[in-house]
Amino acid sequence: MFIYSDCYSYSKCVIAYKDGGCLLGACVRIKNNKEVKKFEQFEYIDWGLHFCPYNKKMDNIVGFHAPIVDLGNPNSNALSILKNIIDKISDYDYLTLHITNGKEPNIDVLISNLSELVDYAKKRNVKICIENLRAGFSSNPNNLIEIADLTDCLITFDIGHVDYENRVEYIEIFSDRIYNVHVYELEIPKIGHIAPKNLENLRSTLDKLLDVGCEFWLIELMDIDDIVRTKKMCEEYLKEYR
Repeated sequence: MFIYSDCYSYSKCVIAYKDGGCLLGACVRIKNNKEVKKFEQFEYIDWGLHFCPYNKKMDNIVGFHAPIVDLGNPNSNALSILKNIIDKISDYDYLTLHITNGKEPNIDVLISNLSELVDYAKKRNVKICIENLRAGFSSNPNNLIEIADLTDCLITFDIGHVDYENRVEYIEIFSDRIYNVHVYELEIPKIGHIAPKNLENLRSTLDKLLDVGCEFWLIELMDIDDIVRTKKMCEEYLKEYR
């Protein structure tokens, strides 16, 4: 099963996995750069370019989330935008992206653009991960895995974009391609990402992720205190699981 190699490089450093240890980090999804310093406490950071410009002063960035573009639109400049980003982040491990902006894609255009992007990124040692969404084309797990298989990219599994009762099924479908995971309770339209009060609703999903070997978790919440609390809950869960 392909999930990770024994080690991978980012930011000119190498992290080795020890005893199957889980990498537990946080997503930066803020627009106020004054708040960025608070994220220095996390060892692994996913930087959201769809929220704020790249901050070169952050030493703990491992990968990035791309701006929202549409690779399935024949009239879009999405491919050139993403190639330009890859050129700038070639010292880092991965780029997660939404393959559409919510509209139904032109499948031939999508496959052609994404295949070209994946090849371009591979030459620069950057992994491309496509994310499941709450609605539309990318909310169907069969669509996403088919595109991933055809273009040889990886998947960022967003837990909160899937209803509770379907999460284990999604993991089973995605398992050979999941590279990292966005962890939080649930996304609610017009409200956003909800922090878990406890892990009761997440436990079966986290169990399944570990069962298939996915051990790169990124907490994707907007409030720093919610991130810290959720990280502590995940750490306690991992101690029990081990």
